[in-house]
Amino acid sequence: MQRLLLLLIPLLLFLATYLFKEKKTEVAILQKDHSTHNIQKIDPHCAPCFEKYVEDVINKGSNIFHYPTSPMPAGTVTPKEAKKIAAFMATLQGFKPSHPEWVKEGKYLFYGNCTGCHSNEGKGKKGYFPDLTRKPLKGIEILSKG
Repeated sequence: MQRLLLLLIPLLLFLATYLFKEKKTEVAILQKDHSTHNIQKIDPHCAPCFEKYVEDVINKGSNIFHYPTSPMPAGTVTPKEAKKIAAFMATLQGFKPSHPEWVKEGKYLFYGNCTGCHSNEGKGKKGYFPDLTRKPLKGIEILSKG
């Protein structure tokens, strides 16, 4: 019995070290993928921060989740259209958009450009395309933790 314990203790220590290292690596990858966005930490309750985050992802693309599908490509719409989509998406989160006059056009742009991957409801597909109705968005939640 003592021999078994002596064999198990190093194995358990190795396993604990391995799991801790994997988690630390995952956080580093997530931070690295957003470092090109000049966004380090986001307040999930800040409407302008939300809109800036959405614009940034649309304009610069993102591969924060490393899904088996291709990364979110950059520049699928113009920067002005990205602002309008962000205004519409702010309403989905319960925020008052910085430009309410853009919400209607942003909705049309969202349905014309985003639903192919994120579905008509914006729910995405788990493991392939992120849920854009999630509160807060998963990317913002990760970044809000710093």
